[in-house]
Amino acid sequence: MSLFLIAMMIGSGFTTDHDENTTIVFPPYGHCMGIYRAGQDQLTMLLGGMIQFDDPQGITAVLPVDWDTSDPSDDDELAVYGVNSGSGHIIYNASMYALGFYGGQGSGPDELSSPHGIAATTAGAVYVADTGNHRVAVLKRSGQRISPDTFIEGFSEPWDVALDGRYIWVTDRAAGTVSRYSSSSDQSPVVVSVNSPTGIAATGYGEYTNGHSACQVVITDSGTVLRKLVDGEVAATAELSDCGGSFFNYVEIDYHGNVWATDSIGCRIHKFDPELSYLDSWGQGYGTADDRFMNPTGLAIWDRFGQIFVAESSGARYFWVGTDIRNLSFSSDGRGCTVSGKLTEKATMVVNIYNSDGTIARNLFSGRQPPGYFSMDWDGTRLQGQDVYQGEYTLSINLEPIYSSRTYFDKTWLHDFHMDGPEEVEQTTGERI
Repeated sequence: MSLFLIAMMIGSGFTTDHDENTTIVFPPYGHCMGIYRAGQDQLTMLLGGMIQFDDPQGITAVLPVDWDTSDPSDDDELAVYGVNSGSGHIIYNASMYALGFYGGQGSGPDELSSPHGIAATTAGAVYVADTGNHRVAVLKRSGQRISPDTFIEGFSEPWDVALDGRYIWVTDRAAGTVSRYSSSSDQSPVVVSVNSPTGIAATGYGEYTNGHSACQVVITDSGTVLRKLVDGEVAATAELSDCGGSFFNYVEIDYHGNVWATDSIGCRIHKFDPELSYLDSWGQGYGTADDRFMNPTGLAIWDRFGQIFVAESSGARYFWVGTDIRNLSFSSDGRGCTVSGKLTEKATMVVNIYNSDGTIARNLFSGRQPPGYFSMDWDGTRLQGQDVYQGEYTLSINLEPIYSSRTYFDKTWLHDFHMDGPEEVEQTTGERI
C-alpha cells in the first residue's frame, strides 16, 4: 500500500486524510538517508567554508560516461552542476563523496561574471551562460577537475543554455534572441527572435526522449510566458494566469515531454503537458518545511529515473517524479457511476468496483493512462453483462508512477456507494441465485 496515504473518499466527493500532493514525492530513506534538502551547513562541511551560497541559479544533472557501468541500476549516480551566481562559481560533485568548485567572479579565462544557466554532456563538456561577460563559457571536465576550454561569444546578455543531443541553444535576454549552434565553433547560428527570453529547455535527439519530436520551451516576456518552439515557430503557449503563478525562472522537459517551470516568487513548481496545458503545481509557499521552497530557481530532471534537482536561495532540493489526480469527482444514480479527474503524470492505473465482501464486481480500467483529463463510466453490470445486486459497493482507483518511484510509491482512493439493482435472493440451500 502507499508510503504516503490511502486517500478515503467520503460522501459525494473525494477527500483525503492529509491531502498530500504526490505529483512530486520524496525518495525513500535508503536512497538518500532522509536528506532531501542540502543547505549552507552541508556546503560548509564539504568545502570547509570556502564558498557560501550566493544567488544560486541554473542547475543540471548528467550521468558521466566514466561513471556509467554495465549495471543499469546505478544510472541514478549523477554529476550535478549548480551555478552560484553571486560568487561566480560552479559547484559540483567531484565524485560521489566529494564536492568541487570552479571559477570566481571576474573576466579571466577561468572566471565567470554573474552566470545563470548551465548544461552538460555525458562526455564532460559543461556550458555556462556567463552573463556578465557576454559569453557562453565552454568548460571541460576531466576526472574530478573542471578547466576552461573555449567560449561562444557575441551576446548582449546570455541567460540560459540547453542541449538537445545535437544542438546548443542559448537565450539572450537583452537581444531578444534564441540562437542554435551546431557546435561551440559554429560561426553562423540559426537565430529566432523572441521577447525577453530567459530560461530554455530543449529535447529531440538525446538518449532519453521517449520518441517525442524536437522542440524547445522558452521562458519569454520577462518571466511571464512559456513558449514552445518547433522549427522556429511558436507551437504552444502558457501564461502565469494558467497556473496561478508569479514568475517563471527556469524550465525543464522530462522524458515524456512534460514541461516543468520553477517559480521563485510563488515558491512553487508548475507542471504542463507537452502541449503546455496546465497539469498541477507543487509547493505550499516560502519556508523550510518539506512541502515548501525557499525561492526556487534552477531545475533539472534526470530522464532515466525521474530524479528532480531544484536550486533555491540557500541550497538545493532533491525529489522524484510521482503522480496524482486533481479535481477527482464521483457521481452515481444508483444504476451506475462516473468517475473523472486530471492525472498529473503518466501512470499505471487500475480502477475496480468491489462487492461488499471484497470480491471484484467489475474492472473498469487496467493499464497506462497519459496525463490530463479522464472520465470512466460504469453501467452497473458485471463482466458477464448481468446487473449487480442491490447493495453497497466500493470504487477503488490505484495509481503507480512509471518512473523509478513506482517501486516505492503508489496511491489508492476508495469510495463507498449504493446500487439500486435487483435484490439478491438465496436458495433454500443458502446458495445465491
